[in-house]
Amino acid sequence: MRLMAGLLLSLLALLPTSERSFAAAGTLSVGRLERLSESLWCLHEACNVYIVKRGERALIIDSGEGAVLGCLDSLGIKQVDWVLQTHSHRDQCGATAELAARGAKVAVPEAEARFFRDIESYWDSFGLFIRYQFQPDTYQPRINIPVDLALADRDSLLWQGLTFRCLATPGHTVGSGSWLVRLDGHGLAFTGDMIYSPGKLWNLYSFDHRYWDGGFEGVTKDLAGLQKVIDSGAQSLLPSHGVRMDEPTAAAAALRENLARLYDLDPAPELEERASRTHSEPPRRWTRVSEHLYHVRPTSFLLVAPDSSAMFYDYYAIPEIKEPEYYDSILPVLAELGVKRIDLVIPSHFHEDHIRGIPDLQRRYGAKVWVFQNMADLLENPSRYNLCCVAPERIVADRVLHDSEIISWKGYQFTVVHFPGQTFYHQGMYGIIDGRRVFFTGDTDVYSAGDYNLYHRSRKLHGISTFLNYYLLEPGRGYLKALQRLIDFNPELLLCAHSGAKPGNAEMYRLNMEAMLPRRELVAAVLPQPDPNEGFDPNRVRFYPYSLDIAPGEAFETQVILRNHRTEAVEARLSLEAPAGWSVEPSVAPLRVAGKDEAGVRFTVKPGAKPDGRRRTVITAQVIQDGEDLGEPAEMLLEWK
Repeated sequence: MRLMAGLLLSLLALLPTSERSFAAAGTLSVGRLERLSESLWCLHEACNVYIVKRGERALIIDSGEGAVLGCLDSLGIKQVDWVLQTHSHRDQCGATAELAARGAKVAVPEAEARFFRDIESYWDSFGLFIRYQFQPDTYQPRINIPVDLALADRDSLLWQGLTFRCLATPGHTVGSGSWLVRLDGHGLAFTGDMIYSPGKLWNLYSFDHRYWDGGFEGVTKDLAGLQKVIDSGAQSLLPSHGVRMDEPTAAAAALRENLARLYDLDPAPELEERASRTHSEPPRRWTRVSEHLYHVRPTSFLLVAPDSSAMFYDYYAIPEIKEPEYYDSILPVLAELGVKRIDLVIPSHFHEDHIRGIPDLQRRYGAKVWVFQNMADLLENPSRYNLCCVAPERIVADRVLHDSEIISWKGYQFTVVHFPGQTFYHQGMYGIIDGRRVFFTGDTDVYSAGDYNLYHRSRKLHGISTFLNYYLLEPGRGYLKALQRLIDFNPELLLCAHSGAKPGNAEMYRLNMEAMLPRRELVAAVLPQPDPNEGFDPNRVRFYPYSLDIAPGEAFETQVILRNHRTEAVEARLSLEAPAGWSVEPSVAPLRVAGKDEAGVRFTVKPGAKPDGRRRTVITAQVIQDGEDLGEPAEMLLEWK
């Protein structure tokens, strides 16, 4: 329970109201209170908590992480009547259950209600594997929060002579809403995370609705909702994160302009037509690339040695129906190509459509699996990671490969390199096959000069099919690192997992590099953080393991890892939010993370009794970084044995 921190408040009571900071006992949450008008205050903490006061009663828009519980007395508030939520992200509603227990009623946008009322069912049914949809995301409450009123679009709530109208404004979440009210003679819109400041968003990854979208659907919905708020006559925008905006039209226009540089919001009709064209599939499963090399649909390359043994680069044997018996579908292909056994499999990255047949090759042929260093644990322990497209099968590496390592098989020699593009967990491999310089690119795409996607990547953000892949923007670490590999080696033939072999040349690689170089600056223009990777990385704070089997009363260890994208070191304090009756050691842990590095803190957790009828319990990590309240940015799924 989040209680008033009495000693802290007695010391802070000497400060002017607009300068006071507040905290609640039992939580790391801290806040700074600012008076916006006669009846309105803003408490800046994990989000902006807006407090509307009428005498000794109050209405709150979004509750934050709990600092609001410590400032009510100083404002002379004896009762909070309502908490209005803009959306269900944890930083918006961390204190809502406690406020409800103290007598407040809770109102939410209708489309968001299920993530409050029945979030525990959501967690019990959440699919960790083969994820291609990301809305709703995992930044949801741990426990159910009571809802007294779910408002449809344009419905109103009356309180103390004020009319609060709810507008459906999805984008940041699937059910986000904005609240409109005329207060102290001014038309206000509490807009959630639709906009941070003129031209900026709080982050980009929350707008990621589905795979191969890169946030396009979310930001286009967001801009439509923002226009809807402006058309309602709002004179000021009050965001969940960011600053008050008293010129809404100009603020929205600046945001659209910045997003239009990042995405093709209004591509030319002929470009849309080109993007929508479909390509007919070849009549058979395989295509011959050269004398000994074949592309096997949908994602594999097969290299056949003179002794009829073969190696796969990526392997996915079940293209139509994803059931184990369909592994046999590869046998006719191997027979056609004269392959008697599979010696080796090398995966380019962890996505299920590149690896799901590998355990069958291990069982059937005794095939060895060589895995790049940053994927070895991910493939062996997939449930430890919160990533997209993860397969449930465990794949144990027979050999771990390292960056720039030279490998040999049946007279062929290849160099393995870190090749991050579609995901950080990705390798590439280059060498000579049948007299030609080839490069196995996996899903880190490269485009020819006439390709639509080279300059018009509206829904892909230059190879980013989803932010949950984990992708970095700067040279030497992300897509630019992969492109530099191609420039250095200058392959004649690119072996692309899905599309097959295609010719490459130095001019092509140069054009791709030129197209990619502005990306970091374009993203930075949309985001307020010192480093744009912070608003680009949904796993900046994460648990390891992400999922774990537990039993009542049996202690377990977990680690919370903070990734610091900034060049300078950061200082943080971390704690865990767990059910009542559980023990967590330490209660609060300090952490220093060097620039462009990551570090973690270990916690020992002893669970209580298993809740009746529950499959999972969720715990979260609360983080204060350099005095900034990040809320509870990471969760861990605990599976009851």
